[in-house]
Amino acid sequence: MELSNREKAAAIQNSIETETLGQIGLINPKSYKQHNINVADGFDAIMALHDLMPMEKVYTNVVRAFQDGDIGFVHVDYYLFEPTVAFDIHRFENGVSVEHWDNLQTNPKKVNKSGRTMTDGKTKAIDHHLTDANKELASSFVSEVLVGKKFNEASKYFDGDILIQHNPDMGDGVSEFFSVLKQWENNDKAQVYTAVHKVLGEGNFVLVLSEGYVGKTHSAFYDLYRIENNKIIEHWDVIEEIPSLENQKNTNGKF
Repeated sequence: MELSNREKAAAIQNSIETETLGQIGLINPKSYKQHNINVADGFDAIMALHDLMPMEKVYTNVVRAFQDGDIGFVHVDYYLFEPTVAFDIHRFENGVSVEHWDNLQTNPKKVNKSGRTMTDGKTKAIDHHLTDANKELASSFVSEVLVGKKFNEASKYFDGDILIQHNPDMGDGVSEFFSVLKQWENNDKAQVYTAVHKVLGEGNFVLVLSEGYVGKTHSAFYDLYRIENNKIIEHWDVIEEIPSLENQKNTNGKF
């Protein structure tokens, strides 16, 4: 039976631990466009990176797997070179991945103020008939409130103060979210969103890829939202620095 795109994306990432990427045949060996700008284009560059990993420590745990058309995307708890949380995205053509995006962040291996980790919580998509509406809701929130800074409009995206939060430096609650953002701003570590680049979703889970800054550091934001009854109810994120152009190992761009 043909694997789904979510299953293929999960299999590719799981193959890091089992060292079977070359055997599973899910990446195009001749044409593989890489958007991890710390890695060169092509299948051989991935294999070479794996050769550098401390394999006695490496593990992969795909916590969530979704698909949106020709794209499969996964939320992964890793040990690569250190404990890491990531989102990996694969675009498939003719059954194999031909393009890859990701965002990686060091996993602090601690719980936040509300006792949550970066990866725990709900994992299964429901409400598949609402995928388009949920993508529009999450995209609108990021574009209007985080990029557009219309913070007075935030309340329409939430059910009161309810927000289950997995960011390691925040606790639950909408008021907590905006309070911490303000604290960071006051400490010259403002988290500023400048553009939305991609929105992916399956059912009630939506992943929004955005660009911006943490303080003066050019950064990529991958925000995963779980939505219930047309309201954002749960949030996970991964934030990664975008290196300067001269330090990028391919020319495809982060997004």
